[in-house]
Amino acid sequence: MGLLNAESDILRVAREICEIANAAGVPVAVIGGVAVVLHGHVRTTLDVDVFVGADAQPLAEALRRARVRFDAEERQFTKRGVPVHLVREQDARSGVRATQLIEGVCAASLADIINMKLRSGLRSVVRAQDIADVIGLVRAQRLGKIYAAKLDRDLRVEFRKLVDAVQRSR
Repeated sequence: MGLLNAESDILRVAREICEIANAAGVPVAVIGGVAVVLHGHVRTTLDVDVFVGADAQPLAEALRRARVRFDAEERQFTKRGVPVHLVREQDARSGVRATQLIEGVCAASLADIINMKLRSGLRSVVRAQDIADVIGLVRAQRLGKIYAAKLDRDLRVEFRKLVDAVQRSR
């Protein structure tokens, strides 16, 4: 279930959440593991994280109207057994400036995903998966240090260090 492929429940749920948001006129972007996979780094994930900006309420209402189940105890929506988390900008500590439609999913741009993952991973050692995701994306996309220009200024030095480490490991 955790592996993403064109027919996975996780990918289908991500598509459906984007469709619900689009129909409701609510701008969203899929982030987290699903976005990492869509951008080329193969890894497992068990949920769908959806960036909703500052206010999660419009998407939450649209999901309820679409009969997506909300589990108050877990504080998450669930569709076909797949957890769906609504992530506000203050929780992500980073925004989404651009989205891309990838395999029918409204995914945050590669630069936005790297910004989020790097900011989170550098902030806390228990978020080491986020740093691993950035390394995986650097490898999958064959990113060089020049890509740092697309990232938030305060993250560029750390990104270049990761690129150097990936290149040394080859």
